Amino acid sequence: MSPPDQYDNLSRARMLLATRRFVKLDEWLLSLMRGWQNQTDQHSDYGLVVHPGSLITGADTHTVDPLEILSDWIQQCPQSYHAQVLLGMYWHEQAWIIRNSNGVEAVEDSQWLGAQLCCDYAVLAFLRAIERHPRPTHAFRHLMNLSGGFGEPYWLRDLFAGQQPLPLHEKFNIAGSAVWRAGVVYLHALGVEPATHWPQSLPTALRNSRKVGEEALDYWLRMAMSVRNSDVGTMESYLLFHSAAWDGDDQQQMAIIDGPLCAGFSEQERNHFRTNALAEALSGEIADRDSEQAQQLQQRLQHLLAQPLDDAARIRLLDLYGTCAAYWQDDDQAGLAIYSQLFDVSPHAMPGHFAAMFISRAVLANGEQKGMAVLTNLLMRTISQPNNPVLLVYAATALQYGLYGLPLQPELSADLIDHATSLMTEQNTKELIIIAHDLAINDDMEAAHFLLTEMARRGNALHSYELYFFYRNGWHQEVPEHFHNDSNAMDCVLSAARSGLVPAMFTCANALREGIGGEADYPQAMQWYQRAIDAGHPAADYWRASCALDDGPEQDKRIAAEAWLPAILLDTQHPHRSEAAYTLGMAWLTGSGVKKNRHIAEQFMEFVLELDPQSDAARQALEKLKGSLRGRMNLWQDKRKAEEVDAVAKYREATETPGSPSQETDIEQ
Repeated sequence: MSPPDQYDNLSRARMLLATRRFVKLDEWLLSLMRGWQNQTDQHSDYGLVVHPGSLITGADTHTVDPLEILSDWIQQCPQSYHAQVLLGMYWHEQAWIIRNSNGVEAVEDSQWLGAQLCCDYAVLAFLRAIERHPRPTHAFRHLMNLSGGFGEPYWLRDLFAGQQPLPLHEKFNIAGSAVWRAGVVYLHALGVEPATHWPQSLPTALRNSRKVGEEALDYWLRMAMSVRNSDVGTMESYLLFHSAAWDGDDQQQMAIIDGPLCAGFSEQERNHFRTNALAEALSGEIADRDSEQAQQLQQRLQHLLAQPLDDAARIRLLDLYGTCAAYWQDDDQAGLAIYSQLFDVSPHAMPGHFAAMFISRAVLANGEQKGMAVLTNLLMRTISQPNNPVLLVYAATALQYGLYGLPLQPELSADLIDHATSLMTEQNTKELIIIAHDLAINDDMEAAHFLLTEMARRGNALHSYELYFFYRNGWHQEVPEHFHNDSNAMDCVLSAARSGLVPAMFTCANALREGIGGEADYPQAMQWYQRAIDAGHPAADYWRASCALDDGPEQDKRIAAEAWLPAILLDTQHPHRSEAAYTLGMAWLTGSGVKKNRHIAEQFMEFVLELDPQSDAARQALEKLKGSLRGRMNLWQDKRKAEEVDAVAKYREATETPGSPSQETDIEQ
């Protein structure tokens, strides 16, 4: 008889929770727990069901406050083990949410405080759970996870040390401080006040159970293993805290796996741990080529891959190993051979996304034609497993032209691209441009053009923008002449600019200024420069001023010379500051937007060389200004007419003044 569908069990638990039949839910969870606890149920769904993420927040009761429903459960069933465990898990999860709330590695003190206040509530719930069941594996396991991630709360350490823990306000004099006020806000958002008083004794099961000097992580692991022998989930968590993400490494993990702590596990289970450790090592920073670590990793991989492994584990290892092998052996073919092994594991085996990009680059861009069968396999399986939008468009392009071992089936191509478009993300569109470049390097220029055009037709601004350079032969590869078309290029860049792509706005302005695909259009060019400036493009303000001086009416020339270019010179971080100084110098030299004055022009050209000593244009301009007797006479005459003794002094002062305004941005030009 086959095991029941795990979603049937999860649906049953959610139904009982939603209808508030807590007594029935408790009874059922305890019966489910027995098979899992005694390890007699080989297909237990207990771990899936007993998790707030799947039981509460993932259910149809998503509008229900988890704290509210758990409080109801505890009120109806004060002796419920599972209600307390789920409450502890909920608070532990909130601690992580607060810890990661600003999305960066640096964590504010108030975040640490808010997370720790949640951990206090989590530990209180787990301790109550321990009092309610003789074999509280989940409570022990999650106390281990909490101790590894956040450390034991001070008051719990005091209890283990036989001391009476002081209330929070007596232990730490932080009440009323800015950090306290900011940290407490996180709990107020959840509708609670911080806990301030602690138990005065440990649960009976924990008294006199801790060895002298025993670390919290090791203690809670031992306690969990004492009530559920060889618990794989607990050991997985324990090993994770010895990984590189927690300042450990794969060697530490391997030493534990091969040591006495894992002696009670089967070889299959230890291989599972080894797979996790090696996968973690391969997923991080790749070991240097020819290093001892690289050699050790390869030896361990080869040894583990020679063992009986389930398909998922083998595919996972081969997926990560392929690109590493190519790097370590300095040979793309070595990586392709690994992916050939991956495809042999099962008819449905597929590498991950990064590996797929490597296969494309190795075969098409790097010319490893012996690996064509690997690329064929990748694309054929993509069609049967249509969930990767990048590979779907890749396969559709191959079908359109009968490339890379795929049949000629253009009638299927459009449907695949339509489906891929529904799955597409911004990152996917960038990767498709890399694929298009791979096609072009392999001399499949028609296919590259097809890929870009089909994505542009479906409204992808980035691909429309890429086509602008394609049609103007401004690509990384020389584009055949029959593709060159300035009118098409202009249509594409206009479409991309209208879609809001900031670099396309800037390029569109330049194209209108030059008259690409038609007559130059100064008013439209200035409008697009302004839109690019408003959107934060780092160079558009300089090029707008340059355009005004070259092509604009007298009023615009004056604004450029008197306002736009000086504003750039006052911004010490502007990427075109030296160019702006040169352009303003030329304006004074030619009388564009200002009254011609060669002396002021000389000052600006000297300032250009201060900013950029390599500027040949400024050096040549100075040579023409004072390289002859007539030139020096003109400079002397203009010096007498100048209204300012030193026209660039204020810009030098800006350079020397710290904290000048900045327009730093990472927008791609």
